[in-house]
Amino acid sequence: MKILRDLSLAIRFLTIFPIASFPLSNNSNQDEEEDLEENFANSMAFFPLVGMLIGVLLVVLRRIFYCLPVSPLIGDTLILIVWVWLSGGLHLDGFADSVDGFSGGHNREEILNIMKDSATGAKGVVALVTLLLLKFVLLVEMPLLLKDAVLFFTPAIGRWSMVIAAFFGKPARLKNSMGKLFMDYIGWREVIFASLTMAVIGILLFRLFFIPLVIIGIGIVLLILKYCQKRIEGISGDILGAINEVVEVSILLTFCILGIKLNLFF
Repeated sequence: MKILRDLSLAIRFLTIFPIASFPLSNNSNQDEEEDLEENFANSMAFFPLVGMLIGVLLVVLRRIFYCLPVSPLIGDTLILIVWVWLSGGLHLDGFADSVDGFSGGHNREEILNIMKDSATGAKGVVALVTLLLLKFVLLVEMPLLLKDAVLFFTPAIGRWSMVIAAFFGKPARLKNSMGKLFMDYIGWREVIFASLTMAVIGILLFRLFFIPLVIIGIGIVLLILKYCQKRIEGISGDILGAINEVVEVSILLTFCILGIKLNLFF
């Protein structure tokens, strides 16, 4: 029951799918609140699995769109739209807020206040458009023989990077923070399970070429953590979302660069 509960929490948090929730316990309200916080962190073990679910849907839709009597360019456009839609724009919102905060704030408090503001500034919008444009171009340029594997794997490693960031990072906000909720309770069990899930599928798909992908993902996480520690003494939920987006686009770029060699395996 706990596994199903944690999995359902992960799906409900990371996607727009209306998955039924499972009751926590029959304890007091305070205990239930603590259980909910811990289960949110425990659900991170299933983040890469949810990424694979998104990837499966993208692969299926890619094959459907490419069978339609339209240009592959239109197919890639529809894939990107669905990719954004499936997650409800959650991570893109975090990316835009993070850009606004770090570009507009001069100290820790200003940065966090700007990131907390629901309005998106001009710099955040520009960064968002740039990110989506880059993703679109990388999808268009992706070798066709690699595209299905890339669409399946990229959402998984992006969400895995959030697990790693939550484990090694510390919350910049001391209360009322979704990021703090994850970081306070995540442990080695969630990291190991998430990493094994991501590693198994990565090795099956890309063999030894899986290693540079992991190195890139971890490198990006550590660089962002170091930068955030210097600027705001930690990270937030918005930054976790931004990490997912940066890792995803970096992995897509890596696939395009290594595409010729990886084609040998397909």
